[in-house]
Amino acid sequence: MSCDLTDPAILEAYQDIISGTPTNWLILGYHDTRDKISLYSRGTGGIDELTSNLKEEVLYGFVRIEDRFALLAYVSEQVSGLRRARALVHGKAVGALFKASNVQINTSSLAELTEERVRTRLGLIDGPPTPEANSPVMPSTPIASNGSPVPAPRPATPVSPAPVAPASSSPAFAPATVAAPVAAAPIAIDTLVQQSVAEVPSSPSPVRTGSPRSGLSTPRTERQMEIEAAERKVREEMERQRRAEAAKRQRETEEREAREQELFAQKQALELERKRKEESDRIAREAMKKQLIEMERLRGSGLSGYLTIQVAGSPFWKRRFYVMQGQTVSLYRDEIGRAPIMNLKVGGQVVHIADASLDVLIPNSFRIDLKNGDSHYFFSDSSKDKEMAIAGFMKCNESA
Repeated sequence: MSCDLTDPAILEAYQDIISGTPTNWLILGYHDTRDKISLYSRGTGGIDELTSNLKEEVLYGFVRIEDRFALLAYVSEQVSGLRRARALVHGKAVGALFKASNVQINTSSLAELTEERVRTRLGLIDGPPTPEANSPVMPSTPIASNGSPVPAPRPATPVSPAPVAPASSSPAFAPATVAAPVAAAPIAIDTLVQQSVAEVPSSPSPVRTGSPRSGLSTPRTERQMEIEAAERKVREEMERQRRAEAAKRQRETEEREAREQELFAQKQALELERKRKEESDRIAREAMKKQLIEMERLRGSGLSGYLTIQVAGSPFWKRRFYVMQGQTVSLYRDEIGRAPIMNLKVGGQVVHIADASLDVLIPNSFRIDLKNGDSHYFFSDSSKDKEMAIAGFMKCNESA
């Protein structure tokens, strides 16, 4: 329930007010936060200018009138009960910071913040008598002529003002006549903790002076109980919010871990599928390579067909007719060409043969890396032609 009053602008404005500079008021507020209090505004126009800057929220004000200082706690009637209770607690922290204040006024009505009423509360002008001044006066117990105490009569009920009767010659006690209490103007305060921080009772009833034996509590005890109840309610709400946030974080952690486990399982499945496919392709290419070796041995001619090639260092793709014989791959312009355009010596030079579909975004493509650092890209007309060409390159490489 603590609040943050570390805004340096607050102390700067406070020092300006108490040191007698033209600045004579300031307003503090929350700026849509729950616990951080900061400076809203300040000025030189006194209490009237201060009240004109109040908004429908929880605000704290500090004003200088002549050589006196008043601390204001303004809680709009539109503010929720929980925020009202929190404002009650935070108001104590603001009061502890503004030690120069001579009086604290807690209200939810701008009518209580007129120049005349604030001056009255500061003792700069005479105001109506307080309820304490109008409470019935109980005289002391009189003493009889023989020295024994005379039983005190029952307290007189307050009546209209009347002249005091002259004292009689009897030694018995005669109670004094008192004036009827004058009703003090009600102070609009926080409806959640009514009268918990009111400095003047809203009704002219006499001050109760009960004792623990009588079972009656004093107004201070009642106010303290109401303050403690409000603080307890705020603590319970904050604890509920803390538990809700902890449960939310726990759910988010469990959901994140579940997603990570799912992604890990998917990754493992993809990796297993990739390895399975690579092994299947390797077995198929080994079988094709053996067939090509046997065909070349029986017929005297090697594998041939069409491939589209992008040789190392060239940005262009060229469609060529290839013939694989021994360790050499000869490339012709077409199948009736007599002289090869290029001969690739691949015997013992191939380092790696890999699928290149993701590299060049072309179906049925593959890449051959050579020991000299060159990489040639190829793609076939079909998946079967691609696998056959790869098997042919493997056969030429192993013929060395």
